[in-house]
Amino acid sequence: MFLDKDILNFIEKSILEKLDIVVTCVINTQGSTYSKAGNILVFNSKNEFCGVLGSPYLHNEIFELSKKSLESREIQTFKSIPKDKSSNHGFSSYKIEPFFYDENYFEISKYIKKPYSLLIFGSASHTTSLIKMANIMGWETTIIDIKIDEKFVKEADNKIELGNLDDIFKLDLNSFDASIILSHNPKTDKSYLKALISSNIKYIGMMGNKKNMQNIKKEFALENSDRFFAPIGFDIGGNSHQAIALSICAQIEAKKNGKLK
Repeated sequence: MFLDKDILNFIEKSILEKLDIVVTCVINTQGSTYSKAGNILVFNSKNEFCGVLGSPYLHNEIFELSKKSLESREIQTFKSIPKDKSSNHGFSSYKIEPFFYDENYFEISKYIKKPYSLLIFGSASHTTSLIKMANIMGWETTIIDIKIDEKFVKEADNKIELGNLDDIFKLDLNSFDASIILSHNPKTDKSYLKALISSNIKYIGMMGNKKNMQNIKKEFALENSDRFFAPIGFDIGGNSHQAIALSICAQIEAKKNGKLK
């Protein structure tokens, strides 16, 4: 499971500030629930928090138990049972575990996992909404381009500027989970695609019209590939740059969660 980068940043910030930390983890669920097993919420000794697990009532219960956990220095458990059975809401069980600065946050590392990482080729204006949408998803975003236009990619986490096109073949791309080619230059696109095919990235998406994408699939023998998606994104009926970003991120999320074969 990947960690939302906002939660990871919250944990890192709390550690830098030498704050005590409480991690609430969903242990199991039964029936219809907002959060599923493995989801977490993080609370610190300044009464700050990051994460969403459900209703205001549930959060209030978790906050109170988090404070109790800090005071007692013990793990708390909690089961959420709907009061109104006709609501058809499910059951959830939670573990609320404290970690302390004076103990060097013993074993908090078990909750710290790398965020899902998205590699975006291109830095023109159409990348801005995509970066924003990926940030909402809690993914780590990296921009690659020969000449990066900073004004469009200010919210990206990382930027890699290539000296020339062939430099792409010198990079190890295996640490990334998904990639999108948005450079809109046939020669550049093909070089990027060639480099990506050689990697173990599980999702490779390319923007372009259907005819050109069919030709690309034939040229690179990708007609039956389960990791190449072109034209990229789901057809959700929208044509604004925000809708396109949403359709792309929705497809990536579906692949990430095993909903696309």
